[in-house]
Amino acid sequence: MEINNRSPSYPHPFKVIDGCLFKEVRTKNGSYDQKLCNFLPCIVREVTVDDGAEERKRLVLGGVRQDGSPLPEIEVTGSDLGSFGWLIDKWGADCVLEVGFSVRDSVRYAIQMTAPDAERQTVYEVTGWKKIGGDWRFLMPGGEDLTVRLPGKLARYAFPADASPDALSVLPCLLENPPAPREVIWPLLACTFLTPLNCFLRMGDCEPKFMLLFLGRTGTGKSTLSSFFLSFFGHFTPSDLPISFRDTKNSIGECCAMLNDVLTCVDDFHPSSRKEEQELAEKAQTLARAYGDRVGRGRLRADATLMPARPPRGNAILTAELPPEIGESGLARCFTVELHPGDFDTDAYKFFEDASRQGILQSCMRLFTEWLRGKFLHDAEVEQAFVSSLREAFESYREEFRRSGVPCHGRLPEIVAWLRMGFVVLLLFLKDVNVFSQEQVDACRAEYVSLLYAAAQTQAQSIEQDKPAHIFVRKLYALIESGQATVLPKSNPYSCSAKDLVAYEDDEFYYLLNDAAHRAVRQLCEDQGELFVIGSRALPKALAEEKLIDCDGGNTRSIRVGGRTVRVVALRKERARQIVEEGTS
Repeated sequence: MEINNRSPSYPHPFKVIDGCLFKEVRTKNGSYDQKLCNFLPCIVREVTVDDGAEERKRLVLGGVRQDGSPLPEIEVTGSDLGSFGWLIDKWGADCVLEVGFSVRDSVRYAIQMTAPDAERQTVYEVTGWKKIGGDWRFLMPGGEDLTVRLPGKLARYAFPADASPDALSVLPCLLENPPAPREVIWPLLACTFLTPLNCFLRMGDCEPKFMLLFLGRTGTGKSTLSSFFLSFFGHFTPSDLPISFRDTKNSIGECCAMLNDVLTCVDDFHPSSRKEEQELAEKAQTLARAYGDRVGRGRLRADATLMPARPPRGNAILTAELPPEIGESGLARCFTVELHPGDFDTDAYKFFEDASRQGILQSCMRLFTEWLRGKFLHDAEVEQAFVSSLREAFESYREEFRRSGVPCHGRLPEIVAWLRMGFVVLLLFLKDVNVFSQEQVDACRAEYVSLLYAAAQTQAQSIEQDKPAHIFVRKLYALIESGQATVLPKSNPYSCSAKDLVAYEDDEFYYLLNDAAHRAVRQLCEDQGELFVIGSRALPKALAEEKLIDCDGGNTRSIRVGGRTVRVVALRKERARQIVEEGTS
């Protein structure tokens, strides 16, 4: 509806008199014109907002002031329309509703009666693949003839209006001459090109369920490299990454829910105090669960009905100087890539930085999504075969890693399979568009599998060492060896002072006084600025699960020491020594 200097038209009984809205009121004594307001409001557009989980309606209002000047367009929800709480805030105090019991309802009714002349528009507040009119479309701001709107810092996500195949020349350079070691760049690149596959992997019941943990001391370049890989999906620099650990937990969750099938980054896990460490670790734990389980937070509407869940559907990089204290389960939902001082070649990066600034990376990703659509998504039968092939490849890669014999957490073979899939599909794309030869593809694939397996083995050892039971044992041994904790012979408990007593011992066991040993280890962790996440009651169970204690008849036992009975946890010395040696190797 065009408003500029033209009065909206209203059906009977409404009428326009001297630039004001009136209503004809009939009574038994005749009729008269009741003034409703001194402006002429109308619906310019009815907007359907699709956030990926549900659709809702919003109205774009416009109108004309009494003097004939146009009112600015504003957006209101349907529930807010009749309250007019927006009127003064949006249009100013000179837009006046008349006094009267039914005036608001009458003006609201008059506005709604202009709806048949209003435009109809769909706005998407989500990215990624969506089937529209039977065709697959990849939703991104600027990338299609569809309106995609993202709020705040997320507005930097965008695709170019068109993309030249010449842009793809940057990808062989990145593979063959990366600005950092291949064991860093290649998994990041694999995760980047895996992300647009998320939708179809989900259709095949094998959606990626992990987060990439990017470690590096300050100044190593991890935020710079993170912004580089995000630039395949938008305009990003190290100083304006889309999500930060300084954002609120709810804000982080909402942003992640909007970013389907695209890569994001939650930047800068770097606590400056003990209190902040706990707060940031809680956010990191929430993220690890969200991306590792793909289960959205349950919420209720005001009327107590359930809202659709909105789990994250993209992939994420979490940058940190040190691994967050999120326990074995949390870390098992991550794949760790570490950037060491001196790894990042700033001179070599200038070429890639220019490519990022010029939008070449965005063109690469747009061409990749168009290739996926043209090759695999043009026909229902081909689409189903594509989904099935992804599922088969995932299962094959997972089983191949399991057969490699690397002892690891049950989630790691799946993460390896997903990261391998992202890299393989990228290579298939480069070969299909004649950027890579088959020989180059085979060489890159073989080298990537080798470095990915090596990284996975390092990850498995790291997770093993970060188990709370293992941390407890290593810290306990450190206390005993440094003389900060006392252990007395079980056969002669009075041989020395019992200050800081944490255990009795014989040749085979440390008989731990559970509360005292737990208290000493927790205090050491606090003194070293670390978290110890397991409580004293849960500690014996954690030790038993790692076969570190003698648990015949239970996780604790009673022993006789110096003529009295003591309840202890019997820690096996030989097994504990193995844990300590593994931690120092």
